[in-house]
Amino acid sequence: MGNKFKTIDFNSDLWDKLHGAYGNILEDIKPLAVKEPEVPESEKSLYTSFESDYMIAFDNICCTLSHQMSFYPASYIALPYMANAFSYWYEKDDFVMQVIFLINIGIIVSTDIEYNTECYMEMKESLPGSVIESYQDSILFFKEKAEELLSDKLDMLKQPGLFKPIDLTYICISLLALTGKREHAFVLLLGNFDQCIISCKNCGLYTEDIELDNDYMKNTIPALNSLITPASPATGQWDKKSFDNTYIWLSNVLQLLGNNNDAAKLSYFYGTFNCPECGEKTGPVIDLYMEALSE
Repeated sequence: MGNKFKTIDFNSDLWDKLHGAYGNILEDIKPLAVKEPEVPESEKSLYTSFESDYMIAFDNICCTLSHQMSFYPASYIALPYMANAFSYWYEKDDFVMQVIFLINIGIIVSTDIEYNTECYMEMKESLPGSVIESYQDSILFFKEKAEELLSDKLDMLKQPGLFKPIDLTYICISLLALTGKREHAFVLLLGNFDQCIISCKNCGLYTEDIELDNDYMKNTIPALNSLITPASPATGQWDKKSFDNTYIWLSNVLQLLGNNNDAAKLSYFYGTFNCPECGEKTGPVIDLYMEALSE
């Protein structure tokens, strides 16, 4: 694949203009642009500290572009470099490195929503069209690879000792951002797939008291069901190639990965809110969550 995506030159003044959470990202991008990266097998993991220049730079970039689930304009110039870097691991058929890239890129892309980016619109409009075009092309590339993983390589995620069950859920949520539902991925990641903030469209009731962690669900299902009517189970309804209905494909993927508890939890995020104040029934809950944040 080589350098498929057009990147800006290291001498461009855009590096000083477009910052991450910790400032200029150029020195962390440079190690990712090498043709033959050296990454020890021991660092190809979600559970290790990094010592190689490549993985330290990669980790720094991911942190600075998604700090506190905010959007940073350095993403516009970083993602084409990261797409080219991913292409190397794709050519090498290195599945673990592909997943490590996709989960982190998904988190970064999930922050590129109106809730975060409104203040950057003037800056974005002032950038060369080629910069934004390359940024969008790289996102479409990652979308293609995320959908390929979910459709064709799901069983590879279940290889013994590769990833923990909880990590599989967060991998799927991150991939959700790449398949098109950035706002949904954003709120699930922001609330750590546990918290649920809701604002009633009818009476304005606002609550942050709903927690969906598994222990809570086990102990208070009747109380939870009085507030949220979960979406109907979607087992067996996914054709393994369509990503139009987020609840159907994500629920089925979680079940196929053996995470039935998280699939049950997901049904509440895509369920209907029963307002205890006015009795209005609205949903899906995940959209009410996003609206509550925006308000």
